[in-house]
Amino acid sequence: MMIDTFYTNSHTQSLSQTVEKQMKKDQKSVSDLNKKREAATSKCDKVGAEIEALAFDEDHFSSLEQEKDQLTSTVSDLRGIVTNLSAALERRLSFEYTDPVRGFDRSKVKGLVAKLIHVSKEDYATALEVVAGGKLYQVVVDEAIVGKAIIERGNLARRVTIIPLDKIVSRTIASSVVERANQIATSMGAKATPAIELIGFDEEVRAAMEHVFGSAIVVDNGKAANQICELTKTRTVTLQGDVYDPSGTISGGSSGNFGTTLVELSKLAESKKKLDDSSKRLEEVNLLYGSLKPKASKHEKLSGALEIAKAELQVIQKHLSQTSYGVLEEKFTSMKLELEEAKQQNESMQKEQQQKWELFNQLQEQEVELTQQREDRMVSMEAAVQQAKKRAAHLANEAREVCDAVCAGSLV
Repeated sequence: MMIDTFYTNSHTQSLSQTVEKQMKKDQKSVSDLNKKREAATSKCDKVGAEIEALAFDEDHFSSLEQEKDQLTSTVSDLRGIVTNLSAALERRLSFEYTDPVRGFDRSKVKGLVAKLIHVSKEDYATALEVVAGGKLYQVVVDEAIVGKAIIERGNLARRVTIIPLDKIVSRTIASSVVERANQIATSMGAKATPAIELIGFDEEVRAAMEHVFGSAIVVDNGKAANQICELTKTRTVTLQGDVYDPSGTISGGSSGNFGTTLVELSKLAESKKKLDDSSKRLEEVNLLYGSLKPKASKHEKLSGALEIAKAELQVIQKHLSQTSYGVLEEKFTSMKLELEEAKQQNESMQKEQQQKWELFNQLQEQEVELTQQREDRMVSMEAAVQQAKKRAAHLANEAREVCDAVCAGSLV
C-alpha cells in the first residue's frame, strides 16, 4: 500500500514538473514570437512611412504611362500618313530650284498655289480645282525680279509659271454681283459662294489668291449655276466641276482626278498639325514620365518590401494564435473589445436616459405652467360672466323703468 501511494505521488509530481516545463517552454516560445512580431510590425511601420514620405501617386503614373503608349502609337500612325501623302503629292507638286545668287533669301519664294491654300470642306475641292485650273501649280514669289532670277538661274527641272505679288493684277467679283447671285440661288433652293471665300490662306498672298480664285462663283446646283452665269455674266462652277462661262461655253463631264490634289493637301495639312500637337504632347509626357520613373522604381521596391513584411507578420500572428498563450491572448483581446463596446453602449444609454429625464422634467414644468394658465383663464372667464350678469340685470331694470314711464304717460 505504501508503495502504491509513493508511486502515485511520484507520478503526479513528475506530471506537474512536465507541465511546468512545457509552460516555461511555451512562455519562452511566445516571448520569442512576440519579439519577432514587434520587429515585423516595426518594419511594416517603417516601410509604410517611407512610402508615405515618397508622396508618389501610383494612379497618376499609371495613367501617364498609358498616355505615353497611346501617344507613341498615334505619332507613329500619323507619321505614316504624312509620309504616304507627302510621297503621293510630291510627284504632282514638286518644285525644286537652286539659289540663283549667293545668299539668296528663300523666304521670298512662297511656293505653289496648291500648297498655299487650305480647303475646309472636301465637297468643294473639285469645283475649286476646276476654278484654279493650271494656276494651281504656279509659283508665288514676292517680286517679279525674284521670279526672273529663278527662271534664268534656278536650274528648274520643269517649266513653271511665276506669280509675282508686286505685279499681279487681282480679280474679284463686285459685291452687288455676289448679292444678286445669292438672290438667284436662294430663289432656286441653291447656294452660291465666291470661290475665294471657300479657301484659307495667309493675307500676304491674297493678291495671288484673288488672281487665281477671285473671278468665279461656286454653285451647288447646275440650273442655278447656269442662271447666275447668264444674269450676272460671271463664271460659275458646280460642285461636280461643270463650268458655265459668260462667253456662252459650257464644259463638264467626267471630273477625272480633279479635287484629289486639294483634298489630299488638306488631309496632309491636318495630319501634320495633329502630328505636331501629338509629338509635342508626347515630348512633355516623356519628360514627366522620365522624371517620375526613379520614384516609381523606389515605390515599387518599397511596396514589395511592405508586402513581404506584412506576410511575415501574418505568419507570426498565426503561430501566436495557435499557442495556448495566443489562444488566451486572443480571447482576452476579444473580451476587452466586448467590454469596451459595452462601456460605450452604457455611456450612450446613460446619455439617452439623461436626455429623456430632462425632457420629462421639461414636460412636467410645461404641464404645471399650462395648468396654472388654464386656472387663471377660468377665474378670468368666471369674473367676466359675473360682470356680464350684473350688467344684464342692470339693463333689464332700466328697460322696465322706461317701459313703466311710457305706460304711465300714455294713461294720462
